[in-house]
Amino acid sequence: MVSKGLTRRALLLKVSLGAVGVAVASCGPASKPEPTKAVEEQAKATQVAPEQTPLAPKEKVTVKFMVPGSQQEDADFKPVFDAFAEKYPDINGVYAPAGTGYTPEYDEKLMTMLAGGVAPDVFKTLFGKFGVLGAMGVYLPLDDYVAAYPEITDFEDFFENHVQGCRIQGKLMALPNDGAPEAIWYNVDLFQAEGIEFPNWDWTWDRMTEAATRLTKKEGDITVQYGVGHPFWLETIWSNGGEVISEDGKKCLLDSPEVVEALTWMQDLVVRHKVSPGPQALSELSETDRFTTGKLGAYYGVRGALGTLRSIQSFDFDAAPMLKSNKGKRVTRLLIGWTSVWKGTKHPDEAYKLAAWICSREGQRLRISRGYAHPSRKSLVQEDWYRNYKCDRCHSTNVNMVFPQMLLNGEARAWPPYPKEGEILRVINTQLDHLWDGSKSAEQVARDMTAEIDQLL
Repeated sequence: MVSKGLTRRALLLKVSLGAVGVAVASCGPASKPEPTKAVEEQAKATQVAPEQTPLAPKEKVTVKFMVPGSQQEDADFKPVFDAFAEKYPDINGVYAPAGTGYTPEYDEKLMTMLAGGVAPDVFKTLFGKFGVLGAMGVYLPLDDYVAAYPEITDFEDFFENHVQGCRIQGKLMALPNDGAPEAIWYNVDLFQAEGIEFPNWDWTWDRMTEAATRLTKKEGDITVQYGVGHPFWLETIWSNGGEVISEDGKKCLLDSPEVVEALTWMQDLVVRHKVSPGPQALSELSETDRFTTGKLGAYYGVRGALGTLRSIQSFDFDAAPMLKSNKGKRVTRLLIGWTSVWKGTKHPDEAYKLAAWICSREGQRLRISRGYAHPSRKSLVQEDWYRNYKCDRCHSTNVNMVFPQMLLNGEARAWPPYPKEGEILRVINTQLDHLWDGSKSAEQVARDMTAEIDQLL
């Protein structure tokens, strides 16, 4: 029955609204409408599953390597670091040359960086500083890393002489990235012109003195060609049975008869025989410049000198083993490319991987095959690129092979790492100036060196 106050149309509308209200009320709070199938598919297409969410790329660890640096050294290391980037894509290995060259400025820069706590993760130490930095405790001992990473170290392939030279009090404080014994470089043309046999494994001090006398030429009072350069004092002393410091490190031994005899021979070449350039002559022209311009018959140097000598175009040259003393013994100085990890590095494992790569067979091959250093790896000196290397004016493959042969003969030693070696070397070099200019006798120089170094010890 329809109420008088409502029309049929109004009644139907009211009932309809009431039904909707009852339905909503019976469901409690309003719920979201069910999505259609099309909506569900669209949502799936735009939704990213939790396990597929892209992760932020892992940041590379950066480790730096510092050497003195030069145009040639920088070029030689480039392929080494290019290959490292391929081998270790998660490590950013940075070649950071000091830009100082092999000068005292490199040592000063390194010491400043160490003092400021901003040293490179891996760096090269120069002669005279290995013992000093070892005493300062800046090196990370590497024995545990060698054991942990045998596959990248290949420790047994190093020359034993190099390895021993990297130890301080029995602990391995560096890996050798290169290093050669010193030998004799000589001008083949000058020797042939005088009818002198080439220096060989049997040559002694006396034999060199004789040859140098014949090779020395004068024009009036001016010497225009010298026979031989200065012998290096350390190997001369060692070859004659002398030592610098006692094994316990408490006493200087430079006043021994063996040392005095060695110093006397060195001085006689300059002061008595005048076949080796004195201080004044060297202030005018260095030994290297005298040799490369054909004004010096022979001089002492490492295999790395080949980087300069192979540019010679006016004469043939060659290398010969270090001289024996008149007592028949040969001991030559082994220079080592000490490559160490800074103890303060924040990334020791990555730093060690960089150091090990630089010193690896492949790392050394990439750099040294360019012709400027001596490998610390036994296997490399047997490879064709090294064994049979010759340049335009190289007389024979001795320019390479006499150096590893002295190593294999056990005739090469590294300078022992003394805590005060920098001060010790300054004393020795200062006193040697008196030896070369003749202002002191060899015996006096030996006594004065010993007295000063004893005070340091």
